[in-house]
Amino acid sequence: MKVFAPAPVGFKKLILETIIAETSVTIPGIKYVIDPGWVKVRSYSPDSGIESLTVLTTSKAQALQRSGRAGREGAGKCFRLYPESRFEGHDDSTMPEIKRGNLSNVILQLSALGVDDILGFDFMEKPDRYAIFFL
Repeated sequence: MKVFAPAPVGFKKLILETIIAETSVTIPGIKYVIDPGWVKVRSYSPDSGIESLTVLTTSKAQALQRSGRAGREGAGKCFRLYPESRFEGHDDSTMPEIKRGNLSNVILQLSALGVDDILGFDFMEKPDRYAIFFL
């Protein structure tokens, strides 16, 4: 909650956080955003059954969302800590979590709702068949 409080007189407020820049939360007084170009992404391996936190480059959509947090209430600026040539190589959008996460809770919830044909279910983003089958 401290991020929403105004900075004391004579001080500037610095918030070090990547996820806050990708949300719809507007923090008053943010004029500058520093984008390092990296994001921690939770991913799951159906082979090993292990979930991990991996550092990946941001997608173009994430980078644009981050830059949009600067100057929501006035003029602002985003400083990217990587060259434009690297930005051009980024994926256009982030891989949906359903394609990289553990699907056991999703499958249990669908089963509880009476969905018997999980492989044939009309997902908005179809997860990998292997991730469903392996469970």
